[in-house]
Amino acid sequence: MYENDAPAMSDKTQAYSNSSRTCSRLVVLVSLLALAGSLRFYKLGDWPFAGDETATLQEQSCLFGGVEASQDTQTFRLPRLIPLSYSLIHFSCALFGPSEFGSRVVGAILGALIVPIVFLLLEGWKGRPTAIAASLMVTLWPEHIFQSQQTRFYIIVGFFSFLSVLVGALAVRRRSIPLVGTTCCLVFAAILCHTVTAALLGIIFLGMLAASYAERQPVSKGMIMVFLAATACIAGFFVAYVWPLMQGWNQGATWGYSISHSVLASVNMIGWPIFLLAALGGLYMLCERNAENWYWIVCALGWGAVTVALPRMVSYQPAYAFPFALSVIVLAGCAIGLLYERLRERGVWLASAGVILVCLMNLPSLASHYVDGSRTDLRTAARYVERNWMPGDRVTGSSMGRFGYYAPKCSPRIPLPHDSIQKLEKLSAGNGRLWIVVQSTRGGLREDLRRWLGTHCSHELRVQRKRFDYPEYSVDVFLHR
Repeated sequence: MYENDAPAMSDKTQAYSNSSRTCSRLVVLVSLLALAGSLRFYKLGDWPFAGDETATLQEQSCLFGGVEASQDTQTFRLPRLIPLSYSLIHFSCALFGPSEFGSRVVGAILGALIVPIVFLLLEGWKGRPTAIAASLMVTLWPEHIFQSQQTRFYIIVGFFSFLSVLVGALAVRRRSIPLVGTTCCLVFAAILCHTVTAALLGIIFLGMLAASYAERQPVSKGMIMVFLAATACIAGFFVAYVWPLMQGWNQGATWGYSISHSVLASVNMIGWPIFLLAALGGLYMLCERNAENWYWIVCALGWGAVTVALPRMVSYQPAYAFPFALSVIVLAGCAIGLLYERLRERGVWLASAGVILVCLMNLPSLASHYVDGSRTDLRTAARYVERNWMPGDRVTGSSMGRFGYYAPKCSPRIPLPHDSIQKLEKLSAGNGRLWIVVQSTRGGLREDLRRWLGTHCSHELRVQRKRFDYPEYSVDVFLHR
């Protein structure tokens, strides 16, 4: 009797254990999604458009027939070069309106959704502590929140690129050829969101080769065939479609970064403490010689290679490296998982508190983000000028397109490239008052520009909010009478 009952009792215990684990996983997923969504939707519509956001509104409208543009302009070519990004931005505008809030909703949703996906696809690798740590770091990552709260395509490409490397890791774990094919499809989706992510295909392929070498397994011929087919398809797509659209792209652009500037900017984007944790986690994972460990190490090295190589190939800005950065966060998550295991010997609560505290290392930058949205406030400056506008006035500055969005009645609006003093002297010799709107960061205005403005103009307004970290985002309004 007792012998027959024992297996049944064992089955019930196993079923209860599985049910309990499923429930706890669901609680973690819901909690992560709620936290990530709250942080990304908090003040979402409060921030004014900055950078290229108003240009993005024009570009998505051009793709869907709302705005006419010449075929040799970026307004026409860029949304056709990366149509998936602009289709999702257009969907957000169409569904929620082209306002500061409405145009950012889809980006905020995708930014929030990737967090529980990170947890779900990493949990089977090194367990729940590492998966939670990596997910929390993405949740609290200031750069990720910033990209989720702007009308631009970086968070959209980040969603597909992060998903591609995560599914690639799952393919390594399960040695699944269909998952390798899914990974390649996700890389192609990322390319349709930002062209530079074509490098992901090579990075993931090298990661899978390293995974085979780590466990001294023969390289799967099926995997190689899938990657060769994907490479041929993507190469054909580039030759037939992308290359014609990219002819003369950004010709004469001057915002390129040096290699050292690019590397330091990318590290700063992740956060120096997180980067050091990633280095520690990478060293441990290298010594452990596990297939998935080596896959993630190669992907992190790919992020470094992209950061070094892209400035020599294109007119570069640090956001181009953002889609490749998840692997660095994963390495840092591994280091925090190790910390959890050591602290767990002294108690689960102490270990859990340690994980949370370590994940809060970027808290000053996160708190600062919610002060000003990590952007200059040209909206306030434009509305001030509009309220004080008189017939015969003119306005000049470096972002007249965005200025015109917020103050359409203020015209003529004269672009001021590189805050040129020569251009200012020429404009100030004309009739009528001249409004001058200049933007700066922590370094402030150039000394020669500051002296010229102080000598010839009255300072009417400064728009700046006090942050908790080092950067500042300022807009100054001057008036030449």
